[in-house]
Amino acid sequence: MNKDKRTLYVISVINFALLFSALFINIGKSSRIVAACILVPLAVINFLLIKKRRSLSINKKEVLTLMSVVAVLYVVLIQMTGLFFRFYKNPYFVDTERLLNTVIPLILIIAATEVIRYVALAQSDRFAGFMVYLTCVVSETLTFSNLVGITGFNHFMDLIGLTLFPAISANALYHYVSKRYGMAPVISYRMIMTLYIYFLPAKTGMEDALQSCIKIVFPIIMLAFVAALFEKQSKRVGKKSGAVGKFCSVVAIAFVVLMAMLVSNQFRFGALVIATDSMTGEINKGDVVIYERYETQRIEEGQVIVFKDQNTRIVHRVVRIDNIGGELRYYTKGDANNGLDIGYRVESDIVGLVNVKLAYVGYPTLMIRELIEN
Repeated sequence: MNKDKRTLYVISVINFALLFSALFINIGKSSRIVAACILVPLAVINFLLIKKRRSLSINKKEVLTLMSVVAVLYVVLIQMTGLFFRFYKNPYFVDTERLLNTVIPLILIIAATEVIRYVALAQSDRFAGFMVYLTCVVSETLTFSNLVGITGFNHFMDLIGLTLFPAISANALYHYVSKRYGMAPVISYRMIMTLYIYFLPAKTGMEDALQSCIKIVFPIIMLAFVAALFEKQSKRVGKKSGAVGKFCSVVAIAFVVLMAMLVSNQFRFGALVIATDSMTGEINKGDVVIYERYETQRIEEGQVIVFKDQNTRIVHRVVRIDNIGGELRYYTKGDANNGLDIGYRVESDIVGLVNVKLAYVGYPTLMIRELIEN
């Protein structure tokens, strides 16, 4: 191994190690500031110590224009969903404090990440390319989860579902474009897609889970679109295996969309993992229940419902219904519990009516929870 390649490998590993360790160390500051403080010096070191560069594609201007226009259209379409999900006052609208603590660090993070990515990919080395991909995924996860230190199960699930999976998908697109057309299209695309939320007075009320799903699917579609427009398509012998791969990709995307729709509860049906033994018998710990969102349906004694108790959703059975002055009061109980739940539920507390049980499907989630909490 020559000196240049050894330098490349050492720097690639250091990049990843520093960012990955930041996920587990509770420094007590914003993760965006922490990420910026790590990434900017790393970008300078990468640019100065890794010397080799390569020429860009002749289509770089066209790709820059395409990705910028698509990013603007994406923002417009996302905002238009507010017509369905309602609009709310944007709590992230930029002010002096947010400009200094959030917007400027994000600009530095995006620029630094893309410099590191471009320099590494310019070497056409598989190991360096793989390590910089991991580095960029961790960087995006650290930045947009706004977590410094994984301190509990809820933090972990936020990191995995809302940030890590979208980061894996998005960085596949960024890698593809940066390697072929340079870092300018990626920087422009990321700036628009990331910073728009801080400059609009209103935001859509779309659930985070559904937005996460869109962020997983959209980069895959964008990658295919760029490849179809600018890459020469050659006929290959293995058409059958290619078709199988596309079919699997479509199935995987459809599954992700379905799960996001269920978890978000923005549509007719939702899903919930059973985390306790209170309903053991018909519904057991580790099962997943599919419930229909409650609107005006009639609820009868014996119906299993999902209701809110402070910030927790509980799945218990209705055992008694009283009508007090025109107000329906629902008394609930877990099948395995000895007594009734404390108090009663009213219509505003009810989230949904349980229709389907999927046995054991939720066990992986519970295992991760127990692993982190212990």
